[in-house]
This record gives sequence, structure tokens and C-alpha cells, in this order.
Amino acid sequence: MTPEERKSFENGIWLCQSCSKLIDTDTTRYTKEGLLSWKKVAEELAISEIEATSPAQSVEQDKELIRFFIQCFDRPAFQDNIRQEVRMEDFDKAIEDTLIVLNTGVLRTRDGNILKQAEGKSAVQNPLWREKLDVVADMLVSIRRRLKIAEAEKAYTKYGTGENVFYCFSDGALSDWFNLTREEILKVLSSICKEAGLHELHFRHRRYRW
Repeated sequence: MTPEERKSFENGIWLCQSCSKLIDTDTTRYTKEGLLSWKKVAEELAISEIEATSPAQSVEQDKELIRFFIQCFDRPAFQDNIRQEVRMEDFDKAIEDTLIVLNTGVLRTRDGNILKQAEGKSAVQNPLWREKLDVVADMLVSIRRRLKIAEAEKAYTKYGTGENVFYCFSDGALSDWFNLTREEILKVLSSICKEAGLHELHFRHRRYRW
């Protein structure tokens, strides 16, 4: 086989790192004929799935997924000023749960029971909406990482007990970052909602009363 033939599209089979290593090291079990047969079957199945879903069906399915995701952002963790959070642990858990919903489509209660289940953001057919959801997921990860650093550096202090607990950030720019990042998340989601004809989301600018 020439270098050109080896690099050709016809000779390509896309696999994960583990499967590709398995196939390359066991040529007796995974023959050329067998691999080409699997490739043909996979391509035919992919084509049939594409043909079975009309553009209209695809749009409606996307809208249903967007509706499912949006409900997970309609919560205090994405509405209240960071200075109004009663427990940072609960705030972090809310961000984590929302990230899980985006990635897996599984919405759980606080005790871990599955409340609703759909599909993750990778199932969204609209490429622009899917890209925006990827951006939202990245920002959620950034919030969790930054909160962990803030805790380690004691960037905020807890005062009070019970229902009278509040947190004071010694770094005003940091608390502003948490607020602005969540506001930006809702802006990205609202842009999807606007294009889909759904209700938009907004970050509520409510002042903390000392």
C-alpha cells in the first residue's frame, strides 16, 4: 500500500484510542475484510438515520431539548447576586447539577433521584445552538473551578448562623466576576431561546440588604 492509499479517505476508520490500539495489535481477529464490512454497515445506518429525520422534526426535537435545559437555569443559583448565597456548598452543587444536565440529560433531585431524563447537548442538531451550549458548559466549569480557588484562598468570609448566614467577598472584583459570568451564561441561553421562539432568561439584579 502506497503512502497516498494509506492516508486516503477510503482507508480511514474513526475509532477511539483504546479501540484503535486493540485492532492494530490483533490483526488475526480484526481482519481487513471484517473492518471494511463494519464500516459499510455503520455508514449505511448513519445515512438511514439522517434520511429518517426531516428538517422540521429536527428543529422540534432541538426545541424540546432547549426547553428541558432552560428549566434547569430557572433557579436562584442563576438569578441571585453571589453575596446573597446562603451556602456556597449549595451554590456549587447547583452549578454541578446543571452541568450534568447539559452533558447527560439527567436531572436529579438533591437526594440523587432522577427527576427527569432527556438527552445531553450533543444531541442538539443545530450546530450553532450546540456550540453555544458547549460555551455555557465551559463557563459552568470555570465557575466551579474559580469557586474552589476562592475557598482555598479564603476570598470570602461566612458570617452568622442558620437563616441569617451571609458571605462577604474581600475581593469585590471576584464577586462581580461570578455575577457577570452567570449573567453571560443567561445571555447565551437567551440568544438560543430567541432564535427558537422560546421565553428568554435574564439575570436579576437584586441588591443585598445588610
